[in-house]
Amino acid sequence: MNQPERRRGRRKGYYARQIEAEAERQGLTVEEYGVYKGDVGSAVKPINSAGGLLFLSVLITICMSASAVFFIQAIIGGQDLDWGQMVFAMLVGVWLVPTSWFLYFKERKASRLRKQNGKTIELPTRRNTPRD
Repeated sequence: MNQPERRRGRRKGYYARQIEAEAERQGLTVEEYGVYKGDVGSAVKPINSAGGLLFLSVLITICMSASAVFFIQAIIGGQDLDWGQMVFAMLVGVWLVPTSWFLYFKERKASRLRKQNGKTIELPTRRNTPRD
């Protein structure tokens, strides 16, 4: 199978391509690079160090756990609930909590690999600004 056929069979998303490009530019493997560290598509500067992702994962887990407790209390108390909002919030929690922990463990592994191999990472700049 030649290169163009293989590419057609397996398409990657924008961020997967960005991770590959940045990792290659810095001489790292994709596993050593970790999660996407740019701010394209983000309204705020991302927190994507292992410590920052740990903080966000814990915060998201606490918030979703607290909302689950409030939902259970409301059901037990017999309050009228908007089931649409309740189901939506639970679905967001079922998706968001594991995703945040997955990204944390991925970055923790990447930072451990970089440290073990003595490599450092240079954070990407915006695509439209020149590099120093």
